Amino acid sequence: MKILMVSSECVPYAKSGGLADVVAALSRQLSSSGHDVRILIPGYSFLDFNNSKTIIDDLNVVMGYKEETLQIVQTILPESEVKVYFIKHPIFTERTGIYGENGSHAYRDNHYRFAILSAAAFSISTNLNWIPNIIHSHDWPAGLVASYLHKNKLNGSFLDTESVFTIHNTGYQGNFSKYDILSTGLSWDMISSNEAKYNDEINFLRAGIENSKAVTTVSPSYAEEIKIEGFGHGLEKLLLSKKDAFSGILNGVDYSEWDPEKDKLLEMNFSAKKLENKWILKERLQKKAKLLLDPETVLIGMVGRLVDQKGFGELCTVGEKVGAIRQICKNKDVQLIILGTGEQWIEDELRKLDNELPNLKVYLEFDNTLAHLIEAGSDFFLMPSKYEPCGLNQVYSLKYGSIPIVRATGGLKDTVSDYFTDKKTSTGFHIPEMSSESIVSTVTSVLDLWRNNRESIDGIRQRGMVMEFQWEKYAKEYEVLYKKCLN
Repeated sequence: MKILMVSSECVPYAKSGGLADVVAALSRQLSSSGHDVRILIPGYSFLDFNNSKTIIDDLNVVMGYKEETLQIVQTILPESEVKVYFIKHPIFTERTGIYGENGSHAYRDNHYRFAILSAAAFSISTNLNWIPNIIHSHDWPAGLVASYLHKNKLNGSFLDTESVFTIHNTGYQGNFSKYDILSTGLSWDMISSNEAKYNDEINFLRAGIENSKAVTTVSPSYAEEIKIEGFGHGLEKLLLSKKDAFSGILNGVDYSEWDPEKDKLLEMNFSAKKLENKWILKERLQKKAKLLLDPETVLIGMVGRLVDQKGFGELCTVGEKVGAIRQICKNKDVQLIILGTGEQWIEDELRKLDNELPNLKVYLEFDNTLAHLIEAGSDFFLMPSKYEPCGLNQVYSLKYGSIPIVRATGGLKDTVSDYFTDKKTSTGFHIPEMSSESIVSTVTSVLDLWRNNRESIDGIRQRGMVMEFQWEKYAKEYEVLYKKCLN
């Protein structure tokens, strides 16, 4: 089967979240199963093209009111046979970021930038005489792929190609003025079945859902949650209308990178049977963070985007409301380390808390080596997300013996079994409600268990470390879906 992945992100080239990990790992697994898989992403300015070769010098892509000339370069995804195509055009190569200059401000012409990405998929395939059976597009930046496929079919091409669209997060939809449609070369009825109204917008995510043959999201629980009124960011009725064409397939994990027994970014490795090095790494993490060196002090880690979705509205102090971080850090036998970048107000608040609380260390950066050390050296890993389509860090934490404390939502609920619900099968702890009080209460209960019942803590850790979320299993579910679309 010929499969083309279209995405704005893919590791190791461009990443702002878990989308990048999924595209690379799923492509690699499908390729190893015998499929001809290729990936298309923009050629951003920060990419190194030294190991790439130009395969198309001047590719003309007709957009709404003008023609764009692109250069296509190719490389091979590491540890695979997957070809990766980069689109080189000033709209990508002369901008500093993926979506904007920084995490807070998006480029005004993102509708046009990512319309070029979607339209180019068909021009490239035609030029190379390689017509995919399935075009699998990911999240709002590739939301117009199915619309361009419809346009091509009307012109008599790509008649045997079908589209699959994966929602990674309904909170980011790609909303633009309806007048921006003029630059895409698409008509309104190719994007939406609803008649255009005065205040309507182009919604890239909605277009991808409405026009694709099949739609998936990244966990079964999240698939059910976002069909409930108030939880799908306005997409509930549309998702319900897709019926059996909408499903949740859990993300797997790339254990070639995230495995404490062979992690190349750690100074030493460890396993469930030999945990001695984990405790040494805990001490080194405490030393790096300039925290008290004490094996009995509970070390809680957090790694991820610093946005409200991740629970920072409840973690941080807002107005007169005292946030969970300040309350947790009242316990002198607790240490908290946070790594990430995100919204300015959250960074400012964390910077303030870092200066005030001696048992808190905040790193406002992205450092992959430090992320691995936090996963390895922490006793617990905190993820109090308001909603979580799938989540990967809690799965990494299971493998690294850093017991996850997570909100009972989406993929977190699907991957972490709660101690308070079933002590015998538990692999972590669920935070039942989305409030600072519930976060603090759950962490307090975990600390009591640490102090008074270390045997239970050890059992939870051991069960988590032997859990496996291999891509092989979940890639097969995508294969079944692809075949269903083609039949």
